[in-house]
Amino acid sequence: MIHPPPDELPVLGPIFVGGDTCAYFRDGRPARTAYAQPFRQIPDAAYDKALSLGMRRSGELLYRPICPGCRKCQPFRIDTQRFEASKSQRRVIRKCEGRFEIRMHNPRVDPEHIELFAKYQQMQHPGRGIEPSETSYRGFLGESIVPGTRELSWRDAQGKLCAVGIIDLVPSGISTVYFFWDPALADLSLGTYSALAEIDLCRQWNRRYYYLGYLVPGAPTMNYKASFGAGEVWNGETWVELPARGLEDPEVLAVLAKAEQESIRADARRFPSA
Repeated sequence: MIHPPPDELPVLGPIFVGGDTCAYFRDGRPARTAYAQPFRQIPDAAYDKALSLGMRRSGELLYRPICPGCRKCQPFRIDTQRFEASKSQRRVIRKCEGRFEIRMHNPRVDPEHIELFAKYQQMQHPGRGIEPSETSYRGFLGESIVPGTRELSWRDAQGKLCAVGIIDLVPSGISTVYFFWDPALADLSLGTYSALAEIDLCRQWNRRYYYLGYLVPGAPTMNYKASFGAGEVWNGETWVELPARGLEDPEVLAVLAKAEQESIRADARRFPSA
């Protein structure tokens, strides 16, 4: 199915809607995604607007899940002006600080990156991850449709590549696209530390929001996001503050449930035949 782009984002071109099965809840439930593939690079301001409407980027696609009767994949961002690290997050900082040299440059596609990516995929998604070939890696992380895409490469004191973060810089903040790391460093909580480091970059560059992908209640690899303070979820119309007390807290679950239902109703108006 094909739909027109949002009125405020004609540069995206047609919005396509395609179906599959859910990658987070592997019980056979149907999944559906609205996505755009612009024919040329889009301006920073347009991509910033797309992020503010809950969209994400993968390679040269912009997308957002619109699954039947479900919006568990809720766009999540952090207001870095209000954010304060928790006690457990401060412990992660102390554990990791000084271990790595982090450099920013354009994304690189080479055997070193692909080998590390393959190790991470095997650990995180055994038997069902992205194929760790040069072609698939380039399409997923090496190519972009926006001008502000950068790589953060993490190296240890011996110069070994330990982790890679792909980020997009926009006027309002930073969007994290993907982060992968050496499974041998699993005890360092590098996923949390990378988010904290990128929040710090937002503050250094005076960019207010840190877009942390989707918060997916019930998906173990995504639940950690709910522990970040100053979080907000997208309800289909606006961003809603989320208490930072984890997914066991009834108030947090109530906010997420209400935002999910509001998003379903908003998308029913945008994609009436989807």
